Amino acid sequence: MADLQWNSLYYDEWVRREGLDLIRGNAVKDVFSEPLKPWARVGGSAVHVQLQGSGDLNAACICEIPAGGKLEPQRHMYEELTYILNGNGSTSVWYPGHGKNTFEWQAGSLFSIPLNASYQHFNGSGSQPARYLAVTTAPIMMNLIRNDDFIFNNDATFPERYDGEQDYFARQLETETYSGWGFGYSVALSNFFPDVTGIPADMLNYNHRGTGTSGISFILADGVLGAHTLEVPGGVYTKPHRHGPGAHVLWLRGEGYSMLWPDGGEVIKEDWGRGTMIVPPSWWWHQHAVVSKEPALHLALRLGNTRHRVNRLSEGLLKSAKQGGSQADFDDLSPELAGFLRKTFEEECAKRGTPVEWRVVDGL
Repeated sequence: MADLQWNSLYYDEWVRREGLDLIRGNAVKDVFSEPLKPWARVGGSAVHVQLQGSGDLNAACICEIPAGGKLEPQRHMYEELTYILNGNGSTSVWYPGHGKNTFEWQAGSLFSIPLNASYQHFNGSGSQPARYLAVTTAPIMMNLIRNDDFIFNNDATFPERYDGEQDYFARQLETETYSGWGFGYSVALSNFFPDVTGIPADMLNYNHRGTGTSGISFILADGVLGAHTLEVPGGVYTKPHRHGPGAHVLWLRGEGYSMLWPDGGEVIKEDWGRGTMIVPPSWWWHQHAVVSKEPALHLALRLGNTRHRVNRLSEGLLKSAKQGGSQADFDDLSPELAGFLRKTFEEECAKRGTPVEWRVVDGL
């Protein structure tokens, strides 16, 4: 390409050619209100997001479907995992020569478009736009292939992932147990979750980030993108942990902050509230602290899941560092660092009159 700049990446140049902004840094303050620009390719408005912790392997896109409208049909040779931020509507999915599968969604729905399937989003409201957040593998695919025609006009199908099954987006929710961290961990399998906050309590995993926490992981469309939820009580902070690149942590409720630091490096504090999205840098320690009285909940849209890994950096995700994993107990930290984390948490909770649940925290 004649206009490709030195040391730039194909994905970055593609976003520029599409006439859109590309957000950088460690966090997006509020995905619900982030300004968007018209995107001719899809017929809606959007902004692309590639935060530092993505490692240039995946990225996010915030997109709106106009009121009473629809987006253009699309297909692409990268995976796309979609979370509905607000609004309601429907999506049709198909491969050439097969009938269309159509399903309805609402705020809180999570689904994945099968690789290179055609799809089209429709807004169900005539008065309000619908906004969604999508995490994709576009950066790594584009940076490797460097050919728009291959990415967007490719006739390849992947019947082992999707073959036009009429019940593809209507199958019963299933779970499987993953034991790679030394204990049974429930994973939810489906191609469409109507509401990620409505998973039955008996399916959730408890205390996996510390006493009082709960959540569950999701696998969709047999892809390499995955997701998980984490709920943390008010006045509690989680165990420090680290993993590979590409985990887009979106806070859905509560108020708090996350501490991020590399081994032996400076600690960075990122404040968050509803709508904030943070991508921790690869292999940096990080800890989530809830300073609101009410519990906080996040949804992480990430690269890799318990079935399909793209690197080994997340193998020890919920395994103790004492056993070779990547989750630390507080006695694993230096006294200086542990003291700093505790003091900061006390101060931030005190500002809001939130009682610190030391009984719970010390149980970590």
